[in-house]
Amino acid sequence: MVIRNKIACAHTIAFTTLWLLYSVCYSAPFEIKVHDDLIANFEQSAYEVETNLYQTPASQNLKSNVFQTRLEYGYGITQTSELGANLYLSNNDGKSFINGGKISHMYIPTHDEEGIWHYGVKNEINYIKDIDANETTYYEFTPILGLHLYRWKFTLNPSVDVTLGRSSKGTFSPSAKLVYVISEKVDIGGEYYSDNLSVKGFYTPTQQPKTAYLVADIKYAKSALNFGVGKGVNANSDNWVVKLIGSFSF
Repeated sequence: MVIRNKIACAHTIAFTTLWLLYSVCYSAPFEIKVHDDLIANFEQSAYEVETNLYQTPASQNLKSNVFQTRLEYGYGITQTSELGANLYLSNNDGKSFINGGKISHMYIPTHDEEGIWHYGVKNEINYIKDIDANETTYYEFTPILGLHLYRWKFTLNPSVDVTLGRSSKGTFSPSAKLVYVISEKVDIGGEYYSDNLSVKGFYTPTQQPKTAYLVADIKYAKSALNFGVGKGVNANSDNWVVKLIGSFSF
């Protein structure tokens, strides 16, 4: 009898754990962007619009793909720093939602694309109401490390996310980008993201959603476009993601 009770208890714990893992709905980040060494110039404004369309895993039982939009306004408060505000929107199954937003501060000592090494840091506070109505507020700290060597550009964002509230949890969510400079206006390459788990805190590191992208960057005057097609690399990631980011400075 004791053995049977232990087995039943073990089954119950296992079932509960799996339920927690899969009842929490995963969504692609609203910001699918590797931060580099560029910010708004002093006393100038910068605008950014990001859209992404993604197909969730079959386990989530969503009837349609999810379309997300991020609207950002940035302002150069000094020669080396920028304040920003974002708004998150989404559309799923014919319904539109406001999903929160964030405020941020970026510090970049140099942002003229010259030199070999580049660095900086970004601090932000996010509030997200996910597509499954799960609400989370978290702080994100993002170091920005860049290497420009000949026609290659490598950028690393070893971000750390900490949920704010009664149960604070920290998560390591690195992202990286490697591109080859074809011309002054066009770069092609790849990006890699480990999603922050502040919203999906039941996952273990091995189950952390990860996505790889093929990307192209197109620059014209003070504007830039980033286009990418991504594929999840594990079972908890989205099947496919298409993203487009447009940046404009005035």
